[in-house]
Amino acid sequence: MKLLGKMQMFSNFWQEEIQLQQLCDLLPLMRPACLKQALQKTQKFQEKPTNNQQKTLSALDHEACYLCYNLLVLANVVVGTKPASPKEQGHLQQLCLQVQQHISSSIREDPALLYRTKLKNLAAQTYVKWQELLSQGWLQLTR
Repeated sequence: MKLLGKMQMFSNFWQEEIQLQQLCDLLPLMRPACLKQALQKTQKFQEKPTNNQQKTLSALDHEACYLCYNLLVLANVVVGTKPASPKEQGHLQQLCLQVQQHISSSIREDPALLYRTKLKNLAAQTYVKWQELLSQGWLQLTR
């Protein structure tokens, strides 16, 4: 939350029982484009970027993808590895949708930019893992 600049968004501390709900609110902010925009605000750019600023923009793209990658790894830690309880399943379904919408589909791969491919792969792996947790939760409910 602090890294995304949303510490004030949650007046209570990170509460275990509402972690997935809070993560649902934060995941859209983890898009590389949002992170890059936030990083750009910390630096001043002219309307027509110079060569030096072009290099800086490329470095910002790399940094934004790196941050997104690490935030997605942290989101995986929050979700954990045990099947979702009935209460958490709705949030986990929403998280799956958001990973597809905000991260997987917003990343344009490029052979020269391997870090984007790695991020897209992590997003796909995360989606599959969370879908498996959902299906395990449904299996436990039917038993």
